[in-house]
Amino acid sequence: MIMVATRNSIPVYKLYGETGETAPGTAEQIAISEPEFFHLESIPSRSKLHDLHIQPHRHANLFQLLYITRGHAGIEFDDRQFTMQVGQILTMPPGTVHGFRFSPDIDGWVISLTDYHLQEILSPAPKLFARLDRPLCVDGSGTADQPGPTDFLIRQLVAEYYGHNTGRLYALRNILGLLLLAIGRDAPSGDPARLSRKEQKTAKFRKFQSLIETFYKQHKPLEFYAREIGITTTQLNRIAKDIYGMTAIEVVHHRLILEAKRTLIYTDIAVQQIADELGFRDAGYFSRFFAKKAAMSPMQFRQDHR
Repeated sequence: MIMVATRNSIPVYKLYGETGETAPGTAEQIAISEPEFFHLESIPSRSKLHDLHIQPHRHANLFQLLYITRGHAGIEFDDRQFTMQVGQILTMPPGTVHGFRFSPDIDGWVISLTDYHLQEILSPAPKLFARLDRPLCVDGSGTADQPGPTDFLIRQLVAEYYGHNTGRLYALRNILGLLLLAIGRDAPSGDPARLSRKEQKTAKFRKFQSLIETFYKQHKPLEFYAREIGITTTQLNRIAKDIYGMTAIEVVHHRLILEAKRTLIYTDIAVQQIADELGFRDAGYFSRFFAKKAAMSPMQFRQDHR
């Protein structure tokens, strides 16, 4: 089975099939709302809407895990094709082109969380984050007598996700952290000198994102980011467009707007103070910037999301 798509035809989705305005549960909504900091659904719930065939696509800022408990799937991953079996778990970093053709008896789970939350959860373990920075397919089923840690943790995650127990959010974050740890420990550490061109590009983009987290409130020019990564601004823009679907400056602006939205929703801080904290020279300039990106004023956004 070969699935073919040219780069110009590869769509960028939030969750598969979801484009356009933000909807509850999509990547943008996950990024700014708690407690649902990630999304979990069964494989059939979405794939059956598309005749069990998910066309090649990518996600701008969504990290996903696919775990099969029944059936099998034909996988296209960038320039690779293979078959995924019961008990295997697949990681899909943001920007990776992937497509699936599922068997009629397919069952299992898809776990989605934003790149921001992935970095947040794994911030105490940077080496683990680096291992999850590339596509992986690992066996997590264990044996009938001794279930593997991945299988056990996914079952716990599903039970907690659909339950209503006290401390649900705390449990979900910690189970998800342990799940990522279990997968990362099975991943090869890798040799940067042997990374493919795609993996090298992804590594550069990750460094760009890490730098943004440190400096986005300082409004550094793109030349600063490019110099720190060791590439030109033209290369940086090309990488950002290919992986994230935005220009490099749009990626920086996206982070600023995301932080502004969170502050507007979850605090009563005045717009002037938000502008100051985000490094804008005055509240008027911040309000115009926000309105251009969010299609409404900061105060209107706050009112609509309270």
